[in-house]
Amino acid sequence: MLYHLLLFTLLMSAEMLIMQAMRKLEITSSLFWLEIFLDGAIVSAITVALVRYFVKSKRLIAREDLSLESTLLRTGIIALGVEVMLMLIIPLVRLSATGLTTFILDGLFFALITTLLIHYLLLKPTNLIPLNQHSLIDKILALRSFLLFCYLSSLSLFLLLLLNVYQQQHQSYITHAIDQEEPQLALIKNSLNDRISKAALDTLMLARQENLQLLLNGDTEALHRLTRDYANLASIKPVYEQIRFIDTQGTEMIRVDQGTLGPVVINQTNLQNKLNRYYFTDSIKLSYGQIYISPMDLNIEHGRIELPYKPIVRTATPVFDRQGVKRGIIIINLNASTLFTQLKQDAENTAGELMLLNENGYWLFGHEREAAWAFMFPEYKDRTMEKYYPGIWQQIRDHDKGAFASPYGYFIFATIATGRTGTESAAQNKLAADLRWPEWKLVSLASPEDISLAYNNILIPLVMFFILTAAVTGAGSLLYFRIQRKNLIAQQQIEHLAHHDMLTGLCNRNLFIQILELQLANFKRTKEPLALLYMDLDNFKPINDKYGHEAGDYVLKQFAYRLKKILRETDTLARLGGDEFAAILPSFGDQEQLKIIAQRIITVMEQPFIFNGQPLCIGISIGIAIHFKGLPLESLLHEADQAMYEAKRTQVNSFYFAEVDEN
Repeated sequence: MLYHLLLFTLLMSAEMLIMQAMRKLEITSSLFWLEIFLDGAIVSAITVALVRYFVKSKRLIAREDLSLESTLLRTGIIALGVEVMLMLIIPLVRLSATGLTTFILDGLFFALITTLLIHYLLLKPTNLIPLNQHSLIDKILALRSFLLFCYLSSLSLFLLLLLNVYQQQHQSYITHAIDQEEPQLALIKNSLNDRISKAALDTLMLARQENLQLLLNGDTEALHRLTRDYANLASIKPVYEQIRFIDTQGTEMIRVDQGTLGPVVINQTNLQNKLNRYYFTDSIKLSYGQIYISPMDLNIEHGRIELPYKPIVRTATPVFDRQGVKRGIIIINLNASTLFTQLKQDAENTAGELMLLNENGYWLFGHEREAAWAFMFPEYKDRTMEKYYPGIWQQIRDHDKGAFASPYGYFIFATIATGRTGTESAAQNKLAADLRWPEWKLVSLASPEDISLAYNNILIPLVMFFILTAAVTGAGSLLYFRIQRKNLIAQQQIEHLAHHDMLTGLCNRNLFIQILELQLANFKRTKEPLALLYMDLDNFKPINDKYGHEAGDYVLKQFAYRLKKILRETDTLARLGGDEFAAILPSFGDQEQLKIIAQRIITVMEQPFIFNGQPLCIGISIGIAIHFKGLPLESLLHEADQAMYEAKRTQVNSFYFAEVDEN
């Protein structure tokens, strides 16, 4: 047991070290089979080396029916099979434990299973009956169990391999789908950024117009020219919902709206005051040349949300006169409806559901019926992504882009940093933060069903391939079993002829001696009593002389038949030659019990044998020897034989106990 524990410890340590070394090789997941082969080959070689050392040094005793080469070969197969199975199971289990925990569990299970299999299959068994003494049924059952074990083990390994292939294909498809989705999101992001950037440039351009400076200096004609400029710009760019000049008091001085038939100039009586609107208070604080970009929300006119909904993004910049005095702001309302139309078209080219969310997790696009623009309505302000997809928003909010799996599907997302494209400098990032430029999250949610649709097509071929392989290998295993069963039957017949009497079917002298040796060895362990009966038929030769050998053979067979009915199944009966028989009686009880058995044999022999209508009468002499501690095999046989001759000299049909010194 000590060396079994030592073997277990060494195997566990070796497996953990090998696993750690394999991780450092950083073999790609697509070549997982290479990692399995290398790991299995190395740990198998180490296991064989350890077992060879323990067996050669007599610390572990191999089975007597296995040579050293056969033991080592089976050791390697066991270690390789266990390691391959564990390596195939680990990716399927998807342990969430740390790497160290995985190493420990893998090493523990490998060492435990391998040590147990080596102990029970390859090391010295406790059964004292040699393999060639097992019954034919036992051998066939053992063969069937072994082939079934090999078949199921191989099938299990093959199934695990197919499952790993299926999982690898699954992951490969997901990666491919994500790789295709990310460029699509990037195109949408760049399109929106481009529109906002152009609006920001137009805003700066309007703030520096000469006509605006003339208006600020009191040129009343400049108002007309400036209004016409705004109308022309709105005509060229219909996505500009409004172009306005607002003074420092929040009053609209010039306003051009986008009408159904084109730009509409709002007259003085319909101009509004926007002093309390957030975009005015935020943009009027800016310095010269700075741009304000508002969050996306719905347009509000006269204190109410305009219907139908108009999603608006506003770009604004302060206006300064030639003396450097701030005189108001230029603001452009960018209508994002066309963006949403484009998003709907782009959604057809994405693998999942396309969504646009603001920096607080509210939907701007997607979930229109339930939660879009919920932040505009006080009663719906709880309808954020966190409500519908708990735990998801934090992962999206804290990263610029990425992809991850969740119980709801696969999320692929990108951040739209408004007003900026490409890689920004640290100064530009700080400016964006200071000016509070909004950021939006463009998200694609692919459900497991959408992702699985393509790779599920390989599931049916894999299942069919597994069924076909299982059927072919099963038929092959069954055919091999039948061939080996015939060989076992033929071998059993040969062994039976070599170890049994052809006439009576009883054990012959050679087999009898082997069994007696085993019984004597068993006596040393169990200390159970053992008796030997030596029997010789009286008046047997006259029957052969008078009625022929056919009659003699008949008597011998009938005697063996009657004797079997008297003795127990645990007793061993043999024909030693001619008319001499012997029986080994383990755990016989006491001497009185032996007398009863001997008398029953004599009584049975007193009944004549009927051959061709002729009664044949013979007698029997029985010698009985009881085995005592220290008595050698030869002495037991000799004492029983001498006791038989003593019974023969005394009288016909009698038995006699050998007198043996128990010391």
